[in-house]
This record gives sequence, structure tokens and C-alpha cells, in this order.
Amino acid sequence: MKKLILLLFLSFGFVGSAYACYSSSIIKPQPFMGNNGEIFQLSDSSIWEVKYEYEYLYEYYPDITACPDRGYIIINGQKLNAKHISGSASNGSSNIIESKISGEFEGYEYGNFYKLINGQIWEQTSANYNYTYKYSPSVLIYGNKMQVDGMSDSISVQRIK
Repeated sequence: MKKLILLLFLSFGFVGSAYACYSSSIIKPQPFMGNNGEIFQLSDSSIWEVKYEYEYLYEYYPDITACPDRGYIIINGQKLNAKHISGSASNGSSNIIESKISGEFEGYEYGNFYKLINGQIWEQTSANYNYTYKYSPSVLIYGNKMQVDGMSDSISVQRIK
């Protein structure tokens, strides 16, 4: 009898947890790469970070299944470890900044300063180096992480102004 009750409990627990996943799509950055440390935003304005993955997917606006309680997303039938960072940017999360780099962007390099069109200035504090030229790309900053649209990884930054 105990085994039957345990089996029913586990079954209902599994069925109940299936409702923790939902459909959405990735709206930022474009393209979405699926690499460790990449910060991305879903169409519901929630913010996520890829964990321990190196997929180089090059997907534009992909439809996904997000499972925040389970710590992953499913994209094109493939499970990627991802951490749900923040609920919704529209709920007034003051620690999420969406802006654009003012003028030319020439990639990542330790010590670079990035001036945003909102007047803020951020300094890169991580040792990432990646040269890519873009003009006024969109950025998403959460805490001390900055994701530049079109770049495969995020960098650590600190606000100067």
C-alpha cells in the first residue's frame, strides 16, 4: 500500500511540475547563440542566463519552452541549462537596463568604456576579448552583466556614471 501511495504521490508531483513550463520566444539578443553566460530576454520580459552550454545556435527570435523551476529552456527540441534571473522588466525591475551603445562599438576588451545613449558609462571588468564592429547596438544590463546584441557572450561591467 505504501508503494502505491508513493507511486501516486510521485505521479501527481511530476504532472504538477509539468505546468511550471511555458511557451515563449527569445527577443534579445539577436542572434541568440546559446553560450555560457549569455543573458537573454523572453517575450514576457523575463530575463535569463545560459549556464554551462556552448551551442553557437545563431537563432533569430526562436520559439522556446521555458522551465524556470527546472533550470532549463528547450529550443528546437534541445534542452539548454538556463537560469531565470528576473521576472518581468515591465514590473518595474530597476536593476534591468535596456539601452544602446552611443556610436561605434568595437567589441570587448578588458578596461573598455561603453557610453550608452541614456548617458550612463560602463567599464568592462572581465578579461573577455572579442573584436566585432557594430554601430549603436542594443545592450541589456542586469546587475554587473552586460549583453550586447549580436555578441555570443556577456561581460562583467561596473557603472562609472
